[in-house]
Amino acid sequence: MNTTATPAKRGFFSPRRLIKFAALGSVSLVLLYVVADWAWTMSGSNTWELKIDEDGTKVYTLKAPGDRSIKVRGVTRSKEFTISTHIAPFFDENIQKDCSQWVEGCFEYRILKKWEKNSPYNVTMWSVEMPPFSPRQILLQGNLSQDPVTKVLTMENIAAPNKLPTDDCCVRLDHVHNVFKYTPLGDGTVEVELTYDIDMGGLFPHHLLNMAAPREVHKMLTVDTPKLLRRPEYLSARLDFVDEGLKSTAQAPVAPAAMPEAAPSTDGAPRPAGAGI
Repeated sequence: MNTTATPAKRGFFSPRRLIKFAALGSVSLVLLYVVADWAWTMSGSNTWELKIDEDGTKVYTLKAPGDRSIKVRGVTRSKEFTISTHIAPFFDENIQKDCSQWVEGCFEYRILKKWEKNSPYNVTMWSVEMPPFSPRQILLQGNLSQDPVTKVLTMENIAAPNKLPTDDCCVRLDHVHNVFKYTPLGDGTVEVELTYDIDMGGLFPHHLLNMAAPREVHKMLTVDTPKLLRRPEYLSARLDFVDEGLKSTAQAPVAPAAMPEAAPSTDGAPRPAGAGI
């Protein structure tokens, strides 16, 4: 009698086969992500498209072919604040006491160069916790200028990563170009336009930033910044180098305490919409 045992057939879902399928699936997912990311990067109409129109604020986005991140533009109008009020936080040295009131997760803010009339820009540094990602360090050069004809005041914040030696504590951003434009309409109304263009660098997922940025810009213009600008020290600010662009003769008076070479410090804590980022 033949007593030779017949080998048992391996099941379709044997451990070795499952490991093989898992490995192939992982490779396929990685390839799909790479292809999808490439397709997204190369896509884009390079035109501004309306995404949000709520509470008197419009938010547009622009995707340019070759860029991984979108640009966001928000536009709103209000008679509540003067141009001086809008830019008063730009000069507020008290941000250094508690920058987290302005930027969530901020643990350090430093003014590396103060603004002066004969050198109308400042240099600041923001260090921000972003768990589970590495902290970010943002060095900015802030430029102020006002068109003598249109009276449009522009505040431009540009990444200046080489203003300090690198620091192992954080990922330092090398692409920030945020522009605020304050346009007086003559009757006390000021149109505020923010163009937001930033890359968080490192391993921060740009898709997450792209999804969140339009809503965050809308919230900044309609809720966060107005709330901060209602502080008495900002509402009472009168900057002697700013033309408020009022058509009537009832121009807002210039406070005699305005400094000739730099705007006075205020006593409140700032917010990036008017302060720096």
